[in-house]
Amino acid sequence: MEGPLVKAFGMASRFFAEAVGLVPETAWHQNGLGDWSVLELVAHGNRAHTTLEEYLLRPRPPEAPGSSYFSDEAVAERGREAVAALGADPVRAVVAASGRAIALVERTPANTTLGSPAGTMALGAYLPSRISELTVHGLDVTTALGLDLAAPPLALVESLRFVTGRLVKKGEGQAVLLALAGRTPLPPGLSAY
Repeated sequence: MEGPLVKAFGMASRFFAEAVGLVPETAWHQNGLGDWSVLELVAHGNRAHTTLEEYLLRPRPPEAPGSSYFSDEAVAERGREAVAALGADPVRAVVAASGRAIALVERTPANTTLGSPAGTMALGAYLPSRISELTVHGLDVTTALGLDLAAPPLALVESLRFVTGRLVKKGEGQAVLLALAGRTPLPPGLSAY
């Protein structure tokens, strides 16, 4: 695959890995985001790499609506598994996952179908969500630790495109446009997720 999405994915992935590389050894268990420690936040963010690999290389059929796969306990269990998968050297694990994911995206045609619990789609349609996850969670890491590391502009553009697209689908597009144009404040509690 080639083009701006591939470039943005590579930039977002490297940004996330760079942010993780700046985590001080003493900071892994401090607060990262909400109830997550920095380690849990990094493990969750790294799933943007590992799920991409999994769904492309080992596609699976979608889960039925209401499946236990989507339960809070199942989500928490996947979080624990993601932390364990980082092993004793989280930085090394993230850098390795980043390298594998970038190489996989670069060599895979955009129309290649991947299978995930949420549905089947083409790589080109799935990639924007991975760019957004890596960019947002990289920023979460930098914010949690007070690091001065800016996200790459192209990763921000693609992330904003993805997030605002979700908000339009939720019926919030007009409110977001007016807020971003400086006309009104963002509605309280607004989230694309």
